[in-house]
Amino acid sequence: MKKLLVPIDLSEFSKEIIDEAVKLAKLSDAEVILLNVASLDVGFIVGDVGFQYLPELEETALEEDAKTLNDFTNYVNAQGVNCHSLVKQGIPVDVILEQAKEQNIDCIVIGSKGHGSLYEALVGSVCHDVIKYSKIPVHVKPNNKKD
Repeated sequence: MKKLLVPIDLSEFSKEIIDEAVKLAKLSDAEVILLNVASLDVGFIVGDVGFQYLPELEETALEEDAKTLNDFTNYVNAQGVNCHSLVKQGIPVDVILEQAKEQNIDCIVIGSKGHGSLYEALVGSVCHDVIKYSKIPVHVKPNNKKD
């Protein structure tokens, strides 16, 4: 069975990326693995004395992300496609490429843009770097929505 890795940032665009992956999975009888990469700065806030780490904030954020990801996993499974999900923390591009290797992925299905254009300009495009460094095929779902 083929495996598709679908990294999502849980933005509004995530459902469109998932729908694209479901179409591809049905065509090739592939399994879908949804991946959410939580930021390394989850749990940090800027206060009067600089950055503060609040473990309860991190725990709450990760739990909310896991619930949303679980809802997406159930959505895919309900369409007759075998699906499970992973939540990892780290630098998105690095984690995506590591998971592609560890999970023996055949293709990465990724959105061209999840966050807004300001975020992309400041941080860079995860999609661009995944395409640049991936050793396996990458299927890109364009985001045609204007910022």
